[in-house]
Amino acid sequence: MKPSYCFTVICICCILFSLTGIVTADSAQYDKYVSIHLNIDNGKVTTESTEISYGSAPNLIPTQEGFMGELVAADGSIVKTFPVWDPRVQFGDAITGTPDDPKIQGVVVRQNSADFVVTFPFIREVTEFRLNNPAKGTLLSSVNLKPRIDTFFESYPNDPDNPALYGSKAPATDAPPQAGTPDSGATTSGQFPGMLAMASGAAMLLVGGLASARFLRKVPKDILIVDDDRDISEVIAGMLKISGYGSRIATSGEECLKKLESAVPALILLDIGMEPMDGWETLKRIKKNPATKGIPVIMLTARKLIPTDVEEYGIFIEDYIMKPVTTQGLNDAITHVFSRQQMIREKIAAAKGAAINRDLLCEDARLTKVVDVNKRLWDLLVKTYDLESGMMLGVEDEVSLAIKNIEGTMRNQEDRLAQIQRNLGSGIRG
Repeated sequence: MKPSYCFTVICICCILFSLTGIVTADSAQYDKYVSIHLNIDNGKVTTESTEISYGSAPNLIPTQEGFMGELVAADGSIVKTFPVWDPRVQFGDAITGTPDDPKIQGVVVRQNSADFVVTFPFIREVTEFRLNNPAKGTLLSSVNLKPRIDTFFESYPNDPDNPALYGSKAPATDAPPQAGTPDSGATTSGQFPGMLAMASGAAMLLVGGLASARFLRKVPKDILIVDDDRDISEVIAGMLKISGYGSRIATSGEECLKKLESAVPALILLDIGMEPMDGWETLKRIKKNPATKGIPVIMLTARKLIPTDVEEYGIFIEDYIMKPVTTQGLNDAITHVFSRQQMIREKIAAAKGAAINRDLLCEDARLTKVVDVNKRLWDLLVKTYDLESGMMLGVEDEVSLAIKNIEGTMRNQEDRLAQIQRNLGSGIRG
């Protein structure tokens, strides 16, 4: 192993250790969400059940709007509104092309009836949920949440959101079950032994690698494919094999998280349209776990990218690939991610022997990745909303404003990265 490569590995281990101490998986202990199970049949919506659970609610902004949800307070005022996906419009995949050159094509299926679930964060003052059809201006369903709220707090009377405790300074004494929030309550001090263990493990792996590197063959990078359609996953696995990568398959978000407990892949290809845990929720849980948050994730989906996805998830992903995708297209995207990782490693190695500010070095590495990803997502938004022609066909003002905000944020990040690289000096520039 070359000395320069050894130094690179040491630098990466040191920076990962320092970042582990800075970023913790802390979350609110008493977060709750409401799940309303509904059915729509020929335009008529009925409520099947309503549940309140401990945990974090997924993103309220779907990739495909259909209806409008309203959270209403007891006095009739609207607390929050958000679009709700129309479950009668289903996104899927179809395999096209030839056996030697398969392609994955996104398809849309429409149906008259469907079961679906609307999930949103628990808010103290909200007592009613309304589902509206904005196109027709009609109320589809109204759900009184108060009976379920009262039942919930009878089971957990010491929850700080219990109306009986409002204004009370007494601390809650009942710890809630942490469904869906395995990292809840984690603190920096609580993670310190884990940080030491990670540092010791990294050192042991480094020593072992140095001792045995010359006896090891180069093995293909392992990529985890997460898609609830097994046939699609196997086609993608075949594409990866042609490009020289190994692969494993998970057919749900839950199975993905389980597989990550036993082995960490070099990269994850993640579909969005899965049930019951969709790709965005799976992504949040991957990035919430300190053991898996460093794994690069590429979204591979038939669903079009929308500005709210960029604003909420852009910092967590490496790329967003729209189906249909070819073997060459998939390989190019993956190669770009690994090449960017290598470039960042080389920047770190270039700091050898220099009195470099560590905080600036870490920010440079982070922004190098963020700026590159945002440029790729911006290019996709330009194509999706026809910005190249100077027009945004069929796009509402809210979406137009969101895209402009993303552009402004991206320019600010580019300016900051340029400033950092000037401060670091020519030796750290890529």
